[in-house]
Amino acid sequence: MPTHDHLRTAMNDMARTTEPLAPAEVLHVARRVRRNRRMLAGAVTAAAVVLVTTGIALLTPAKHENNLPPAVTGDAVQQLQNSLSGLADGDYTFTRTGAGWIADVRRGAVHLPDSVLIEHSDTYQVLRTGSGFYMRYLIFGSPEQYDQFRTYFQQHVTGAEGQAAMKVFEQLDGTRWVRADEKKVTAAAADESLSHLDVMAALPTTGQPDATGAGALIAAVTTAERAGDVITGTLDATRQDPALERIFSDPTYLYGVGAKTMPFRATLDDQGRLTEFVVTMPEVRMASQPAGGVEPEPPLIIRVSDYGRTAVQPPPGQVDGELAADVYETLANDND
Repeated sequence: MPTHDHLRTAMNDMARTTEPLAPAEVLHVARRVRRNRRMLAGAVTAAAVVLVTTGIALLTPAKHENNLPPAVTGDAVQQLQNSLSGLADGDYTFTRTGAGWIADVRRGAVHLPDSVLIEHSDTYQVLRTGSGFYMRYLIFGSPEQYDQFRTYFQQHVTGAEGQAAMKVFEQLDGTRWVRADEKKVTAAAADESLSHLDVMAALPTTGQPDATGAGALIAAVTTAERAGDVITGTLDATRQDPALERIFSDPTYLYGVGAKTMPFRATLDDQGRLTEFVVTMPEVRMASQPAGGVEPEPPLIIRVSDYGRTAVQPPPGQVDGELAADVYETLANDND
């Protein structure tokens, strides 16, 4: 398999041939690395390009009960809290786009306790069904980097170790389902080394059924007003909540005072359940932004549907074996 030493050598070799990011791309990258690395946004070196390639993963499921700040009262706020009841039942489908430190969810199908399927893209999906956990994962994040690293290992790692490495590349090519250990994948995602799994966390459970992030957003609401099936208001993205930090990626640094009054719009169905939550991003006001400014950030949009009607997901029709135990170290360091 690709050892950490081989991986480090390959990444250093590639870093020396990688062009620095253009100024407009620096902000995009900076929003998706760990807090202690985000201050590199003003001056990203060629080596840092390898360190901060955008990862794909899941938002940590969060449970928020009676978490409203004392100053926030009123029927609209309570109705927002009540709108999470459908998520609490653990049977729903959702999509999510535009978050800062976590990847888009193309489709999430939650039917607890039987199954959870999260599709981020064609090359990254995870599935828990019954007692099995499966993933479809493109190691190193992009087809270009995958091809570069695969070629490197073909040329520099030989013998049994080289054969094991090629097996990893076959299993983690983004097209095949492979059985994996969910606890080890989650541990690899939580490792302090930067990897494409760093933004991944545990899938929702019956104890923490909200995979959408809506609970964290609603817990941060500071003002709310209802008109028909729509509730509008503001939320404070600076509240000390790990889930909010993952959604907004150091909002005080990026947005200044605007981070405390982010406008939102929530839409409820005829049973009062949340169907859409949209947060409009403030103007970026970081001190080191490029002289020409940056493009407006897209809104964060969460959509929820099929309450009580989301099907149990079956195991994949074809599975390409199981990840070897020593592959998880590679997963924890595949972008370090």
